[in-house]
Amino acid sequence: MNRLAKTPREIARQMSQECIARRLRQVNRMVTRLYDDALRSHSLTINQLNIVATVVSQGQLQPGQLGRMLGMEKSTVSRTIDRMVKKGWLEAGPGKDGRSQLLKATPSGRQLLITVAPIWDELQITVLSSMAEGGLGLLDTLSMAMPNTTEPEATEDNFYGDDLAADFYS
Repeated sequence: MNRLAKTPREIARQMSQECIARRLRQVNRMVTRLYDDALRSHSLTINQLNIVATVVSQGQLQPGQLGRMLGMEKSTVSRTIDRMVKKGWLEAGPGKDGRSQLLKATPSGRQLLITVAPIWDELQITVLSSMAEGGLGLLDTLSMAMPNTTEPEATEDNFYGDDLAADFYS
């Protein structure tokens, strides 16, 4: 049937049933819930775990760089970092010019990472084994099509990688 000949209800039905973005969001919510449920006893969410892991892996970095690496909005980064600083997992210190901040994991944050690593390992195995080969292949294909978010350790000189990100995170 020609899309122009469809009624709004037919178009809406097709979109609501076939929309890839909606379906991916549903899968994302389900997987996030699995991780969050498993990490709850440590008062930790998967989003916070990803932040701690990223900060530990980079040594130190600025909040804007963290947001770009994890695809997070500026307000979400700020709010989440504030909570994690209060929990003692991260510390935020002044950057080189006094206007910027540098984040680093505290000993408590690094220990938390070690403590929950077995939970994360088990979840990874569970989620990956439950995915059909086609699903894992699609995940690999989608992630390869995305821009590379791995960045070198933060310095004042390499903080903003591109103008769009600089505008958003400044």
